[in-house]
Amino acid sequence: MSDHPVVTDHGEHPDHAARWEMRPRTRTTDEGAPVAADVLLDELSRIQRRVDAVIAQGRDAFVEGSESYDRATVAVLRLAALFEEEKRFSEFLSVVTAEERRGITTTRDIAAHRGYGAMNAAVSWRTVTELLPDLLARIRAAIRP
Repeated sequence: MSDHPVVTDHGEHPDHAARWEMRPRTRTTDEGAPVAADVLLDELSRIQRRVDAVIAQGRDAFVEGSESYDRATVAVLRLAALFEEEKRFSEFLSVVTAEERRGITTTRDIAAHRGYGAMNAAVSWRTVTELLPDLLARIRAAIRP
C-alpha cells in the first residue's frame, strides 16, 4: 500500500463543502487489482452516505422525482450491483440472506426496467431506511469482524 494520499470527490455527499477528503490509496493485490475488501468498503460508504441523506431528509421529502427518492434508488442499484460480482465479494456478502438478495434485485429490476413510477414509495422508504442500514452494517462486520 502506498503512503501517497489521493483526493476523492464524493459528489453524492449532502455537504458539498466536505466533498473532498484525503485518504490513503487503495491497497492492491500482487496482480495489481485493488483488494476486494477495500473496494467493497468504499462502495458501502458511498451507499451509506446516500441512505443517511435520505433518512435526514425525512419521509415527507421522499416522493417520486425528488432528490431523496433518486438517492434511495441509486443506493439500491449500487447495492444490487455488488451481487453481480459474486465471485469477488462472496465471502463478505454471504451475510445477506437469499430473501434479502431477491428483494434488492427485484427493486433494482423494477427501477431499471419499469421506471420509478412502478415502484411503491412506502416499500422503498422502508427498504432504504430500515433494511439497508442493517444490511450495510452486517456486510461491514463480515469484512472487519
